[in-house]
Amino acid sequence: MNWIELAFSKKQVRRAGDYLIEKQDVSDVDKLFESFDVLSNWRSSHAYPMHSMLMYFRNKAFLVDAKALVVQRLKRTPSILAKLRRESGMKLDRMEDVAGCRIVVSTKADVYLTRDLIVGGRTRNILHRERDYIANPKDSGYRGIHLVYKYSGAKKQYNNHKIELQIRSKIQHSWATAVEVVDAFTGQALKASQGHDAWLNFFKYTSVAFSDMENRKLAKDASSTERHELIKYISRLDVLSRLRAFAVSTRHLGKDTSNKNDFFLLTLEIDKSNIKVRRFPSDQLGYASREYAEQEAKFKDNDQKDVVLVAASSIHSLKKAYPNYFADTTEFAKYLEKIIEADKKIHPTSSVGG
Repeated sequence: MNWIELAFSKKQVRRAGDYLIEKQDVSDVDKLFESFDVLSNWRSSHAYPMHSMLMYFRNKAFLVDAKALVVQRLKRTPSILAKLRRESGMKLDRMEDVAGCRIVVSTKADVYLTRDLIVGGRTRNILHRERDYIANPKDSGYRGIHLVYKYSGAKKQYNNHKIELQIRSKIQHSWATAVEVVDAFTGQALKASQGHDAWLNFFKYTSVAFSDMENRKLAKDASSTERHELIKYISRLDVLSRLRAFAVSTRHLGKDTSNKNDFFLLTLEIDKSNIKVRRFPSDQLGYASREYAEQEAKFKDNDQKDVVLVAASSIHSLKKAYPNYFADTTEFAKYLEKIIEADKKIHPTSSVGG
């Protein structure tokens, strides 16, 4: 397989990122396209180290949970540019999550076991950074463990490329998915703690309740102030009904029983509540990456289209690992309903539902 290598210097990568977030001279079309080409090549050059580490991560995850979901993705250009604008001092060549792998395991305990096996295992790659957002959740309420590794393998041309690994439990993953679905369909940036206060507060309180659920404290803390506020927001925002309205039909994708780790180009059509999926064999990453870049360029000024290139072993696992692109908040809704039921035992006259 012909993996894409970096064709530019790190200094050129940095300059391209800086240029793309500045006010550009619209007459200099060549400079604009050149900068996008540099960004695209920089992103694509992460595919091999990402793939290499994925195999190591997968082996460790399956030792903990035979049904673990393990996938990879290259970060979308709009997300890259948004992060460069949002985080002071951030530079494209230093960004740690241009390429990322994700592991979803059953429980919080499994998250830590998986983390321990990966960090304690034998690998030539270098652990660069670790963040425990379970012990110290983000302001948004996000929970999970993030590890950033630097590639240090046989293919020296990829040395020091950084790959981020996210490890989440199922319930943590359902929360993060719901945030992205609401962001996509309401035009907010809740993931970055930016948006309407009601939604921001709803997800913060939900995060606490979900943590109580994982810690088997759901019934015990049902009468807490945070839980009372959450119940009010569920009702005020009509959350369950809204989530059902966001659902995207994916029946046309059919069943997929293959077990190959192929690439999928997803185009979420927010305005049509529809999703388009193109599948590329694992040996066509170069072609898939070019198609990805072309689709991003085509829709770069259209906030009703969202494009991403991901890898998964099947459409089934793709839906499980990236439910946000299919507007699938089924699991999140189920957890919310458990919280509502726990509240009704304390307050039988509660009218919350959906």
